[in-house]
Amino acid sequence: MLGVLLVAGVIEDKLIEFLTRWRPGVLVDPFSLLSAHTSDSDLLLASKRLLLIWLLQYGSYFLLILPLGWWRGRGGSAAYGITRAGRSWQFLVLAGVVTACLSEWPVLIHSLVDAVHPLGAMAPWRQAFFDMSWQRWQFWMFAGVLSYAAVPVLEELLFRGYYQRRLAESWGDGPAILGTSCLFVFAHRQYLIPNLYNVTMVGSLFCLALGLGIVFAYTRSLLPGIIAHAIINIPMTVPWQIALLAVFAIGTIVAFRSGTTALREVWREPKIRACLFLAVVCALYVLASQRMPLLQTLAMGLLGLSIALQVGEKRRKGA
Repeated sequence: MLGVLLVAGVIEDKLIEFLTRWRPGVLVDPFSLLSAHTSDSDLLLASKRLLLIWLLQYGSYFLLILPLGWWRGRGGSAAYGITRAGRSWQFLVLAGVVTACLSEWPVLIHSLVDAVHPLGAMAPWRQAFFDMSWQRWQFWMFAGVLSYAAVPVLEELLFRGYYQRRLAESWGDGPAILGTSCLFVFAHRQYLIPNLYNVTMVGSLFCLALGLGIVFAYTRSLLPGIIAHAIINIPMTVPWQIALLAVFAIGTIVAFRSGTTALREVWREPKIRACLFLAVVCALYVLASQRMPLLQTLAMGLLGLSIALQVGEKRRKGA
């Protein structure tokens, strides 16, 4: 899993290099087009470029994940959470809304406090995104690609559908949820600028990641996590944020018992040492990968070693 995390980046770089040679300019940084006065045409161009980058980035992961999963006998969409897992649509949608109520209020409070009293500088492109006009469909198309439509599906497929499921096979649900939550939080590089805004945002994101991990472990379906993820990613003005926070407060009171039931079921036998170990390893690994390019070479070795160990295990089972 750690090998896949970085080797996919190597594949992505090679795909980008190939596309850049074939179609120069097609992958120019979409965020460079953002400013407080970004035009409608620039927003549409940024949407196309960003969607292509997302497909290349997440496609690079699954170019490794799908063959490895098939080889290990984990084929089929249900193996990655693309299933109802025997639940009704109504149950899964309700589970997504409940997850949003129970785990997303820290993110919402953080956004409200920052709107009233700025907590610190954002990444420049994020500041430009919030400063531009929202009164046009081109903005909402770009926002859909950036946050509330494409990203919830792609991130849940990768983080819960692959990383958490893969870790849970060997470590159990509790450690897998914590380890994946650390991967999820620190993979958001835009929040690693050292100031009060980003420190509180990292803490809020961690609460969100725990909620997404717990509902996936409880339902074995990605749909609730995608719904919850999409809800919090919708850009909102302050009045809408206050209204949503009120809904979350009511939902928390109504659904608190259901949430604690799910939590107890997922963490029936907590392995404290395993939880701490995976949390620390995943956090340090993803942070180090952003500062130490040589870790990509190490990741290739990790992936090769893991495949060799799997081959040896299959041969022993065959014998």
